[in-house]
Amino acid sequence: MEQPKIFVVLLLVVFFLLLPVGMKGQLYRMEVGLLGGSSFYMGDANQNELFKCNHFTYGALARYHIDERFSIKANALVAGISGSTAGFATSYLNGEEVSFNRSVYDAGIQLEMNFYNYGAVEYLPGASRISPYVFMGVGMTGYKADRRKVCANLPFGLGIKAKTLPRMNIGCEWSFIKTYADDLDFVNNSSGFQLKDPWSASGAWNKNKDWYSILMIYISYDIYGVGSKCFR
Repeated sequence: MEQPKIFVVLLLVVFFLLLPVGMKGQLYRMEVGLLGGSSFYMGDANQNELFKCNHFTYGALARYHIDERFSIKANALVAGISGSTAGFATSYLNGEEVSFNRSVYDAGIQLEMNFYNYGAVEYLPGASRISPYVFMGVGMTGYKADRRKVCANLPFGLGIKAKTLPRMNIGCEWSFIKTYADDLDFVNNSSGFQLKDPWSASGAWNKNKDWYSILMIYISYDIYGVGSKCFR
């Protein structure tokens, strides 16, 4: 997805988040939904450019609400990543122009913290149908390099969500996923040159692992109502 299209999608999400809607008195313990968006790779072939070589991402999510401020979210998704050394291959020792394009399979669990009492009935102090949030968690990434592999990852990021109908939620989320693998950018070539070790030397712990990032929108449906609270 090109950068202008990404901003159009974000504007549409913000528009729907700001639509006026009345809130009901029912609270819900869980929600399930679908997600879609854009993903990109960051590593030896792309060290600092955001939204370079975007790919479509899709999947599903589920949330368990501990209370109005904290939730546990689980997600499973498929994301695309790609990269190329075209134009800067000479930056590497014995480097050459190589490229890669593959899918990664991500599953994880995160703890979310809402800035407001999200989804709570409107007469509760601090209640809001819209809330920014931050999250951090752990997960696993599956991919195929020289063979099929699985590695651990650490996702973190931020988002904003809104209750647009009594049991419907819509949101936008941006996450960065640090993986404990250095061959997401594996290439099939005869020379033996690999982005895993482009300078033929070991790097620092935060320089020799690959990352990917996901910008997504999602829609979810509330289940398992926990009833209404009564205040005098």
